[in-house]
Amino acid sequence: MNTIFWQTITDFHDAPGTCGVYQYWQNDELLYVGKAINLKARLSSHAQNAKMDMKEAAIVSGDTIRYTLCDTEFKALMLEAELIRTLKPPHNRAWKDDKTYLYIVIDLKDPFPRPYYGRAHDLKENPRFVDNDPKFKVFGPFPNSFIAEEVLRAIRRLIPFCMAKKVGKHACFYSRIGLCNPCPANIIKLPEFDIQTRQYRTQIRQVVKILEGEISPVIKDLTIKMKSYSEAQDFENALLIRKNIERFERFTKTHNFSDRQFSYNDSSKKLESLQQLFIDYCNLNITFHRVECYDASNSAMHDSVVSMTVMTDGLLDNGQYRRFKIKNPRAVSDFDRLDEAITRRLKNTTWDKPDLIVIDGGIPQLRRLQRIFDKQSEPPLYIGLAKHPDRLILPGDSRKASKWIIIKLATDYPALLLLEQLRDEAHRFANAYRKILEKKRTAL
Repeated sequence: MNTIFWQTITDFHDAPGTCGVYQYWQNDELLYVGKAINLKARLSSHAQNAKMDMKEAAIVSGDTIRYTLCDTEFKALMLEAELIRTLKPPHNRAWKDDKTYLYIVIDLKDPFPRPYYGRAHDLKENPRFVDNDPKFKVFGPFPNSFIAEEVLRAIRRLIPFCMAKKVGKHACFYSRIGLCNPCPANIIKLPEFDIQTRQYRTQIRQVVKILEGEISPVIKDLTIKMKSYSEAQDFENALLIRKNIERFERFTKTHNFSDRQFSYNDSSKKLESLQQLFIDYCNLNITFHRVECYDASNSAMHDSVVSMTVMTDGLLDNGQYRRFKIKNPRAVSDFDRLDEAITRRLKNTTWDKPDLIVIDGGIPQLRRLQRIFDKQSEPPLYIGLAKHPDRLILPGDSRKASKWIIIKLATDYPALLLLEQLRDEAHRFANAYRKILEKKRTAL
């Protein structure tokens, strides 16, 4: 496993409200490993539950808490599973309840490696697992079969592979819908057997990389493949790969649930990329400690809301999120809703001042909000993130639309990935609040 930097605290109140993996320790003994999208809230719940539950009391009886930050919950899930499997904490049920915890297993010695699910008691009886055979890949444990299946399902939509227990004489159903391609049953019959076999094994190695946390290199390889299809004017396959990449990236960024040089926390790299972006295009050298993003949502002109999501030092900071219920009945457009929310936010001096404000929108939204920022004695830096395709709108001479700086970045550009993650979270948070209000209104 790559080097992971752990922070040590003795009081859960000192934990941040960001995503990560945590450990409870008693002297030199590891008691428990867990993950959380909000470390402070999760540790607080352990402390509260310990008053009523003996197991929770045993977990929090340690003298120290260690935590490491992860930039997505998908990575936190992978790290938690690997730590439980390798360190075997006594208060994690993975090694005590074989019926609950599930593993994903891939045997690379198989001519056609196929991921399958395995229970702990089966793995402990397998000599290759006991001897840590490098060709016998085991990922997990996962808390339940639903999460393990969901992870494989998301990967399979990006990279097709076979999951049949035995390679049959006929192609399986999943080969017809593109989830098993090339299908081992077809490969055996083809004259280009060796070529198709190598292609299939290459895809399985990509699956292994993703399960180990190496997501970026796989996405990069698929992007190159997409471009080659496009240059050959095979636009149908190029579009299919692009849709699969977008779907998988959305899953890893927003879904709730390793070359071993990979990092579980790329926030520093992404922040440096964002800082360099403003140096190159705007000649501004800014350290981005707090970044806020705003998105509006409404339902048929009812339940108008605006969300504010926050990144602190490049990581989503759930404890800093805020939501605005739009009060002005004349706010009939997203422009009006954003206008009201930004005005109310800038009047609030109790919240930390943002180093950057990101608006889900383009030049029209920024021009509408410009008058609000111009009234500030020290206005924060603000930019837009427009969609289809995603592109950044940076301040130039903002009095003229032609002077806004429009930047189209590569889909794997670190700064863009950071801002997209924040924007997607703002969209999710706004819709969640709108649905709450809609449910209350329709229940009356």
